[in-house]
Amino acid sequence: MKKIFLSLIIIVVIVLAVVFGWALLSRPSGETVGQAINNVLPFGSGEGLEQPTTNNQQPTTGEDGQVFDEFGRPTAGLFRVVVEPVAGAVAFTRGTSTVVRYVDRATGHVYETNLTTSKKTRITNKTLPKIYESYFRLDGQAVLLRSLKDDSDTVENLSLALTPPKATSTGSTSSPQADGLYTVSATVLRGDIGSVAVGLGNTLFYSLRDSGSIVSSAFNNTALKTIFSSVFTDWRLAAAGNGVIIYTKASSNAPGYAYTLNTASGGLTRLLGPLNGLTVTPDASGTRLLYSYTESGLAKSSAKNLQSGAITDILPVTLSEKCIWSVKNRGIVYCGSPVNGIGASEPDNWYKGATHFSDRLWRFDTNAEIAQILSEPKASLGLDIDVVELKLSPTEDYLIFINKKDLSLWALRL
Repeated sequence: MKKIFLSLIIIVVIVLAVVFGWALLSRPSGETVGQAINNVLPFGSGEGLEQPTTNNQQPTTGEDGQVFDEFGRPTAGLFRVVVEPVAGAVAFTRGTSTVVRYVDRATGHVYETNLTTSKKTRITNKTLPKIYESYFRLDGQAVLLRSLKDDSDTVENLSLALTPPKATSTGSTSSPQADGLYTVSATVLRGDIGSVAVGLGNTLFYSLRDSGSIVSSAFNNTALKTIFSSVFTDWRLAAAGNGVIIYTKASSNAPGYAYTLNTASGGLTRLLGPLNGLTVTPDASGTRLLYSYTESGLAKSSAKNLQSGAITDILPVTLSEKCIWSVKNRGIVYCGSPVNGIGASEPDNWYKGATHFSDRLWRFDTNAEIAQILSEPKASLGLDIDVVELKLSPTEDYLIFINKKDLSLWALRL
């Protein structure tokens, strides 16, 4: 009996070996060994429901807890667009899609990601290393790159005009050809440039620390005009409508001031100050101002209607650099707000990189004085995100921003 049983086992093993060998030799081109074996098993057509997926056929989970659908698109409202450090970004609309264009900090290459399809495309290959800041024109077709020269503290400022490989008839921002690269025209901006702000159309505003001047120009450095000069050389700039708001560099130990600068006459109108640690973020029309400051050792943030003079407290408290105003809905502002509050020595330590924040993302209605939490990165992804450089897409379907901790680029679906 034992001999018969042993013979049966040997016969079964031989048959299985022949069947598996035939399956491997006759499997269709492109089919893996595992798929071929799975297909000849009695229940091989069952979907392997308990097996983790490693391709785009089923939802996958990234290392940071992000979940992607079968097409590789993020399923959550908050998701990381780029892992590598970026120097700056802009969002615009192409057809029915929202596109984010950004500069890789290490190489200076310009990329774009379609947030609707998650497709990533490199549009320039001119290597410009050590880009630590970039400022895009609002349509994404020009960008100012700021880099450190030869391991020194000397800053180089290079403006690039980006021309697509071929013209299209769909909007002001053309779509690149498949695997095509944009043509790049470069212009050097001279002088010891300090703060930079991007105005409407093709306008740049920037301060010159060596002369104390504030200048306006086109991105290609034409139409150069000095609009203000002073003995104070460390101004910060923020574009507001057709004009610009200037304010002193913030410190919790020194009083700060903010002014509207008339770009035609060069005249100043005081808006705020003296307030220690003062920073400001105006809305696109220049009629509302969100500002943060310290008072008696406490951080505070408020919004001011420059037409009516009405002031609204912004709670929870945040820094103005962590906010952006809505264009579509006046009085609405989106902010990152530190979970554990802001210390008395800020923003000084934050500027130096000595402290980092873990933010929640909020929507504030300054008209109704209502605050709404949009996302809690620490709770949902287990990540500390220190929100800076916020931008809204033209249709305001996405909020994009940089995580100051690692300079990765993120997006929140609104």
